Amino acid sequence: MKAAYTNNNALYFIGSILAVSLGFRLARRISNTTGTTIIVRLLATTYCLCTTFFMYSALLASLTMLSDFSWVFSQLSEIRGISPISQKIIDSDTTLPRLVNILFVLSVLGLQMIYIWSNTEE
Repeated sequence: MKAAYTNNNALYFIGSILAVSLGFRLARRISNTTGTTIIVRLLATTYCLCTTFFMYSALLASLTMLSDFSWVFSQLSEIRGISPISQKIIDSDTTLPRLVNILFVLSVLGLQMIYIWSNTEE
């Protein structure tokens, strides 16, 4: 079950990277084109917001899986002994990775929005 979930999450993340890449291409095209309508900018913004959400969901899924394993190992440790690696999973703190994920996704979204909305005086 874990392997199927991990493979699915990996494919979802690769898809997210491709979608974000397309978002950057759209944003750069809008930035380099004069006379882009507000509707096009709004649609590109919506697309970039959606892909950013999908990427954050994929990043968060890995951390959620780690938290789930941590809970299972902590329950198991009350019944019987566990390995040192399992104990490391229990002791792991996902606060910093969560913050890094948030900063990463917000920086991607910020860059895309700058490209989309920087040249609006046409």
